Amino acid sequence: MIAAFVVLLLAACAGNVDRGEAALASDDLLAAEDAFRAALDANPDDPDALYGLGWTFHLAGEEDAALDAFARLSRLHPSRADGYRGVASVLLGRGDLPGARAQLVLAEAADPDDAALMQSWVILELASGDAAAALSRADAGLARHPDVSPLLQARSAALLTAGKQAEARAAAERAVAVAEPGRELVAAWITWVDAVLRESDGRLDPENCAATSAPVVGWLDAADHVLDRAEAAGVHRSKVVEARRQVRRRRAFVEDACSEGGK
Repeated sequence: MIAAFVVLLLAACAGNVDRGEAALASDDLLAAEDAFRAALDANPDDPDALYGLGWTFHLAGEEDAALDAFARLSRLHPSRADGYRGVASVLLGRGDLPGARAQLVLAEAADPDDAALMQSWVILELASGDAAAALSRADAGLARHPDVSPLLQARSAALLTAGKQAEARAAAERAVAVAEPGRELVAAWITWVDAVLRESDGRLDPENCAATSAPVVGWLDAADHVLDRAEAAGVHRSKVVEARRQVRRRRAFVEDACSEGGK
Protein backbone atom coordinates (compact mmCIF):
# COMPACT_ATOMS: atom_id res chain seq x y z
CA MET A 1 0.00 0.00 0.00
CA ILE A 2 2.77 2.45 0.97
CA ALA A 3 4.74 1.59 -2.16
CA ALA A 4 1.68 2.21 -4.33
CA PHE A 5 1.10 5.57 -2.63
CA VAL A 6 4.72 6.58 -3.27
CA VAL A 7 4.34 5.63 -6.94
CA LEU A 8 1.23 7.79 -7.20
CA LEU A 9 3.01 10.72 -5.56
CA LEU A 10 5.95 10.45 -7.93
CA ALA A 11 3.62 10.22 -10.92
CA ALA A 12 1.75 13.32 -9.76
CA CYS A 13 5.05 15.13 -9.29
CA ALA A 14 6.23 14.19 -12.79
CA GLY A 15 2.94 15.30 -14.32
CA ASN A 16 3.11 18.67 -12.59
CA VAL A 17 6.72 19.15 -13.67
CA ASP A 18 5.71 18.50 -17.28
CA ARG A 19 2.85 20.96 -16.91
CA GLY A 20 5.19 23.55 -15.41
CA GLU A 21 7.75 23.14 -18.16
CA ALA A 22 5.06 23.59 -20.81
CA ALA A 23 3.79 26.73 -19.08
CA LEU A 24 7.33 28.05 -18.77
CA ALA A 25 7.94 27.47 -22.48
CA SER A 26 4.88 29.57 -23.29
CA ASP A 27 5.84 32.30 -20.78
CA ASP A 28 2.85 31.64 -18.52
CA LEU A 29 4.78 32.22 -15.32
CA LEU A 30 1.78 32.04 -12.99
CA ALA A 31 0.75 28.63 -14.32
CA ALA A 32 4.35 27.47 -14.21
CA GLU A 33 4.74 28.49 -10.57
CA ASP A 34 1.49 26.74 -9.61
CA ALA A 35 2.59 23.53 -11.36
CA PHE A 36 6.09 23.46 -9.90
CA ARG A 37 4.77 24.19 -6.40
CA ALA A 38 2.28 21.33 -6.79
CA ALA A 39 5.15 19.05 -7.82
CA LEU A 40 7.12 20.09 -4.75
CA ASP A 41 4.11 19.44 -2.53
CA ALA A 42 4.28 15.84 -3.75
CA ASN A 43 8.07 15.63 -3.52
CA PRO A 44 9.83 18.57 -1.80
CA ASP A 45 13.23 17.43 -3.05
CA ASP A 46 12.35 16.94 -6.72
CA PRO A 47 15.26 18.46 -8.68
CA ASP A 48 13.34 19.23 -11.87
CA ALA A 49 10.60 21.02 -9.93
CA LEU A 50 13.19 23.06 -8.01
CA TYR A 51 14.97 23.97 -11.22
CA GLY A 52 11.73 24.93 -12.94
CA LEU A 53 10.59 27.01 -9.99
CA GLY A 54 13.97 28.73 -9.89
CA TRP A 55 13.70 29.71 -13.54
CA THR A 56 10.12 30.83 -13.08
CA PHE A 57 11.24 33.23 -10.37
CA HIS A 58 14.29 34.26 -12.39
CA LEU A 59 12.19 35.17 -15.42
CA ALA A 60 9.75 37.04 -13.18
CA GLY A 61 12.60 39.13 -11.76
CA GLU A 62 12.26 37.62 -8.28
CA GLU A 63 15.99 37.04 -7.94
CA ASP A 64 16.17 36.24 -4.22
CA ALA A 65 13.51 33.56 -4.58
CA ALA A 66 15.26 32.20 -7.68
CA LEU A 67 18.56 32.08 -5.84
CA ASP A 68 16.95 30.20 -2.96
CA ALA A 69 15.47 27.57 -5.29
CA PHE A 70 18.68 27.06 -7.24
CA ALA A 71 20.80 26.94 -4.08
CA ARG A 72 18.47 24.36 -2.54
CA LEU A 73 18.76 22.28 -5.71
CA SER A 74 22.57 22.42 -5.48
CA ARG A 75 22.56 21.41 -1.81
CA LEU A 76 20.16 18.50 -2.31
CA HIS A 77 21.59 17.31 -5.63
CA PRO A 78 25.27 18.31 -5.79
CA SER A 79 25.95 15.93 -8.68
CA ARG A 80 23.64 17.93 -10.99
CA ALA A 81 24.92 20.92 -12.93
CA ASP A 82 21.65 22.82 -13.27
CA GLY A 83 21.50 24.18 -9.73
CA TYR A 84 24.95 25.73 -10.03
CA ARG A 85 24.07 27.08 -13.47
CA GLY A 86 20.96 28.70 -12.06
CA VAL A 87 22.88 30.36 -9.25
CA ALA A 88 25.45 31.54 -11.79
CA SER A 89 22.74 33.11 -13.94
CA VAL A 90 21.34 35.06 -11.00
CA LEU A 91 24.82 36.22 -9.95
CA LEU A 92 25.66 37.21 -13.51
CA GLY A 93 22.50 39.32 -13.64
CA ARG A 94 23.69 41.06 -10.49
CA GLY A 95 27.08 41.78 -12.03
CA ASP A 96 28.94 39.32 -9.81
CA LEU A 97 31.12 37.79 -12.52
CA PRO A 98 33.62 36.08 -10.17
CA GLY A 99 30.77 34.50 -8.22
CA ALA A 100 29.10 33.33 -11.43
CA ARG A 101 32.38 31.87 -12.70
CA ALA A 102 32.88 29.94 -9.46
CA GLN A 103 29.42 28.42 -9.80
CA LEU A 104 30.09 27.37 -13.39
CA VAL A 105 33.28 25.67 -12.28
CA LEU A 106 31.18 23.64 -9.82
CA ALA A 107 28.67 22.87 -12.57
CA GLU A 108 31.47 21.71 -14.85
CA ALA A 109 32.77 19.38 -12.17
CA ALA A 110 29.28 17.91 -11.83
CA ASP A 111 28.56 17.48 -15.55
CA PRO A 112 31.21 18.67 -18.04
CA ASP A 113 29.09 17.56 -21.01
CA ASP A 114 26.04 19.70 -20.16
CA ALA A 115 25.15 21.71 -23.29
CA ALA A 116 23.35 24.38 -21.27
CA LEU A 117 26.49 24.81 -19.17
CA MET A 118 28.51 25.39 -22.33
CA GLN A 119 26.08 28.13 -23.32
CA SER A 120 26.42 29.66 -19.85
CA TRP A 121 30.20 29.78 -20.26
CA VAL A 122 29.84 31.66 -23.55
CA ILE A 123 27.52 34.20 -21.95
CA LEU A 124 29.90 34.68 -19.02
CA GLU A 125 32.94 35.17 -21.27
CA LEU A 126 31.03 37.75 -23.30
CA ALA A 127 30.00 39.55 -20.12
CA SER A 128 33.67 39.51 -19.10
CA GLY A 129 34.63 41.20 -22.37
CA ASP A 130 36.55 38.24 -23.78
CA ALA A 131 35.06 37.57 -27.23
CA ALA A 132 37.85 35.16 -28.18
CA ALA A 133 37.24 33.00 -25.11
CA ALA A 134 33.49 33.13 -25.75
CA LEU A 135 33.91 31.96 -29.33
CA SER A 136 36.30 29.21 -28.25
CA ARG A 137 33.77 28.00 -25.68
CA ALA A 138 30.98 28.07 -28.25
CA ASP A 139 32.99 26.13 -30.82
CA ALA A 140 34.01 23.52 -28.25
CA GLY A 141 30.41 23.12 -27.16
CA LEU A 142 29.09 22.79 -30.69
CA ALA A 143 31.72 20.19 -31.52
CA ARG A 144 29.97 18.00 -28.94
CA HIS A 145 26.40 19.28 -29.39
CA PRO A 146 26.15 20.53 -33.01
CA ASP A 147 22.38 21.06 -33.14
CA VAL A 148 21.62 22.80 -29.86
CA SER A 149 19.89 26.08 -30.67
CA PRO A 150 20.86 28.02 -27.51
CA LEU A 151 24.53 27.15 -28.14
CA LEU A 152 24.24 28.32 -31.74
CA GLN A 153 22.61 31.52 -30.52
CA ALA A 154 25.48 32.05 -28.10
CA ARG A 155 27.98 31.47 -30.91
CA SER A 156 26.17 34.04 -33.04
CA ALA A 157 26.48 36.58 -30.22
CA ALA A 158 30.18 35.80 -29.83
CA LEU A 159 30.76 36.18 -33.57
CA LEU A 160 28.97 39.54 -33.58
CA THR A 161 31.19 40.73 -30.75
CA ALA A 162 34.22 39.57 -32.76
CA GLY A 163 32.99 41.57 -35.77
CA LYS A 164 32.15 38.53 -37.91
CA GLN A 165 28.66 39.53 -38.97
CA ALA A 166 28.11 37.15 -41.89
CA GLU A 167 29.19 34.14 -39.81
CA ALA A 168 26.97 35.34 -36.98
CA ARG A 169 23.95 35.45 -39.29
CA ALA A 170 24.70 31.93 -40.54
CA ALA A 171 24.91 30.64 -36.96
CA ALA A 172 21.62 32.37 -36.12
CA GLU A 173 19.93 30.84 -39.17
CA ARG A 174 21.04 27.40 -38.02
CA ALA A 175 19.79 28.19 -34.52
CA VAL A 176 16.35 28.97 -35.95
CA ALA A 177 16.34 25.78 -38.01
CA VAL A 178 16.94 23.48 -35.01
CA ALA A 179 15.06 25.42 -32.29
CA GLU A 180 12.25 23.91 -30.28
CA PRO A 181 8.91 25.77 -30.57
CA GLY A 182 8.19 28.37 -27.89
CA ARG A 183 10.75 30.41 -25.99
CA GLU A 184 13.72 28.77 -27.70
CA LEU A 185 12.47 29.50 -31.20
CA VAL A 186 11.54 33.09 -30.41
CA ALA A 187 14.98 33.63 -28.86
CA ALA A 188 16.54 32.25 -32.05
CA TRP A 189 14.45 34.61 -34.18
CA ILE A 190 15.56 37.58 -32.09
CA THR A 191 19.18 36.44 -32.39
CA TRP A 192 18.76 36.29 -36.18
CA VAL A 193 17.25 39.78 -36.31
CA ASP A 194 20.16 41.13 -34.29
CA ALA A 195 22.65 39.48 -36.64
CA VAL A 196 20.86 40.84 -39.71
CA LEU A 197 20.81 44.36 -38.31
CA ARG A 198 24.49 44.23 -37.51
CA GLU A 199 25.40 42.84 -40.92
CA SER A 200 23.34 45.51 -42.66
CA ASP A 201 25.18 48.33 -40.86
CA GLY A 202 27.89 48.70 -43.47
CA ARG A 203 25.93 47.59 -46.53
CA LEU A 204 24.18 50.86 -47.34
CA ASP A 205 26.07 53.42 -49.43
CA PRO A 206 24.13 56.72 -49.31
CA GLU A 207 26.03 57.78 -52.41
CA ASN A 208 24.66 54.80 -54.33
CA CYS A 209 21.25 54.02 -52.86
CA ALA A 210 19.93 52.61 -56.12
CA ALA A 211 22.37 49.69 -55.90
CA THR A 212 22.74 49.23 -52.16
CA SER A 213 19.40 50.00 -50.49
CA ALA A 214 17.32 47.13 -51.90
CA PRO A 215 19.20 44.29 -50.11
CA VAL A 216 19.13 46.21 -46.83
CA VAL A 217 15.39 46.91 -47.14
CA GLY A 218 14.84 43.24 -47.99
CA TRP A 219 16.59 42.22 -44.78
CA LEU A 220 14.53 44.70 -42.78
CA ASP A 221 11.31 43.39 -44.34
CA ALA A 222 12.34 39.83 -43.43
CA ALA A 223 13.18 40.95 -39.90
CA ASP A 224 9.74 42.54 -39.48
CA HIS A 225 8.11 39.34 -40.74
CA VAL A 226 10.07 37.26 -38.23
CA LEU A 227 9.16 39.65 -35.43
CA ASP A 228 5.48 39.41 -36.39
CA ARG A 229 5.73 35.66 -35.79
CA ALA A 230 7.67 36.20 -32.57
CA GLU A 231 5.07 38.68 -31.32
CA ALA A 232 2.26 36.23 -32.07
CA ALA A 233 4.03 33.58 -29.98
CA GLY A 234 3.64 35.81 -26.92
CA VAL A 235 7.01 35.08 -25.30
CA HIS A 236 10.14 37.18 -24.77
CA ARG A 237 7.86 40.18 -25.17
CA SER A 238 10.31 42.87 -24.04
CA LYS A 239 13.04 41.49 -26.31
CA VAL A 240 10.66 41.42 -29.26
CA VAL A 241 9.70 45.04 -28.61
CA GLU A 242 13.35 46.11 -28.44
CA ALA A 243 14.21 44.21 -31.63
CA ARG A 244 11.27 45.86 -33.40
CA ARG A 245 12.50 49.26 -32.24
CA GLN A 246 15.94 48.58 -33.68
CA VAL A 247 14.47 47.52 -37.03
CA ARG A 248 12.40 50.70 -37.19
CA ARG A 249 15.43 52.85 -36.40
CA ARG A 250 17.41 51.15 -39.12
CA ARG A 251 14.57 51.55 -41.62
CA ALA A 252 14.25 55.25 -40.77
CA PHE A 253 17.99 55.69 -41.31
CA VAL A 254 17.77 54.05 -44.74
CA GLU A 255 14.75 56.14 -45.73
CA ASP A 256 16.45 59.35 -44.59
CA ALA A 257 19.73 58.53 -46.32
CA CYS A 258 17.98 57.57 -49.54
CA SER A 259 15.31 60.26 -49.61
CA GLU A 260 14.87 62.57 -52.57
CA GLY A 261 17.97 64.42 -51.55
CA GLY A 262 19.99 61.22 -51.54
CA LYS A 263 21.73 59.61 -54.49
